[in-house]
Amino acid sequence: MPRAISRILSLILILTTTLACQASTNIPGKVSAATPDSQNTTLELPTPTLTFLPLVRNGTPKFLGIIMKHYWSRENVEQYMPEADALAGKQHTAVGWFIDIQDPAFYEDWETESALNRNNFYRQLEQLWQKGYISLVKIGSTDTARSIYEGKYDNRLTQMAKIYKRWIDQGGSRKAMLAPLQEMNGDWVAYYDYPSEPEDLKQKLEQRQREFRLAYNHIQDVFTRNGIDRSMVWWVFAPNGLSSPDVPENNFEYYYPGDDRVDLVGFASYNYGFCPATLSPACANGDCGRWENYDTIYTPYITRMQKMAPTKPILITETGSSAIYTKEDREKNTYNYAMKAEWLLLNYGYLARQPMVLGVFYFDVNDFDGKLCDLALPRENFGGYREAVTGYQYLPASVLDEYIP
Repeated sequence: MPRAISRILSLILILTTTLACQASTNIPGKVSAATPDSQNTTLELPTPTLTFLPLVRNGTPKFLGIIMKHYWSRENVEQYMPEADALAGKQHTAVGWFIDIQDPAFYEDWETESALNRNNFYRQLEQLWQKGYISLVKIGSTDTARSIYEGKYDNRLTQMAKIYKRWIDQGGSRKAMLAPLQEMNGDWVAYYDYPSEPEDLKQKLEQRQREFRLAYNHIQDVFTRNGIDRSMVWWVFAPNGLSSPDVPENNFEYYYPGDDRVDLVGFASYNYGFCPATLSPACANGDCGRWENYDTIYTPYITRMQKMAPTKPILITETGSSAIYTKEDREKNTYNYAMKAEWLLLNYGYLARQPMVLGVFYFDVNDFDGKLCDLALPRENFGGYREAVTGYQYLPASVLDEYIP
């Protein structure tokens, strides 16, 4: 039993009525469709409070995360995060962002104060933290997993680790989630590298999976050698839910580095609806479009992750929904925001009821990897996100530590 739960047992009788009222806003199966005309256009940011008591749902509290297409300078944090928080009606706990090992942050000078404050890695960690946001940093690479574990980038990884150590040494319980080589089971990432030998597909995949695990462990070992122990960072295993190629031998379980290397597990999965990105020669008749809910995009992967790592909390590291509900909507370029609101309410409600799910990151971006899909949350006349996340809480780092073994 997490220590945070034991601390609130003495208050449970007092809270019973309040929690019952709060839970009634998220009744399983009860879905109401929000329409643009019915939404209040005034979005208010809640006043921060210094007190905290998590709303525990099925074993763990649930936090909100968001991913936006911004570089997190102080100005951008101050401009865009209040907007995102207003859409939710509460502060997000965490912000996801991406950086490659090959980024200038890891080879440019950084040791002077002025250079450090311009550093792409340090700057974003610190500016988000200053406003109360924990970072989920997805550490990518434009080169292969083999090149990483063989040491080609050790100087850059060492600089990354030293910058992170410099950041946490400022105190204040600073801590971030680091997810090395995310979506490693998808052939769209540079580090998904088919070996030329052997010819057998299964053997190729086994070699790739081994190389990923070696690279993941190597990155972690570089951090350890530079004074960053497991209490100073949350290491995340973050595959895509659906593998590509989509064969059992490529399932994300085969990439898992092991419980001794990972603090949190998570996956990315979306409802693309019929957005333009679903027009693909990879699918029957060149069209991958379909409207999906938790039964296909969450439940199978949560079940598999619980079997793979039964003690590890689960993150939905990326998710989102299109508002293009049918093929006809796509042809007419029509957006059904009522269905998008209904999707959010149904699926965030489902995730709030899953005992091992700890946090959900909405992918608030329309264009990515050369594709276009209307995933971003509407900024006007839309209350669907706010209604969907009533059961989620702001969780500071000190509280998250209580729920992450």
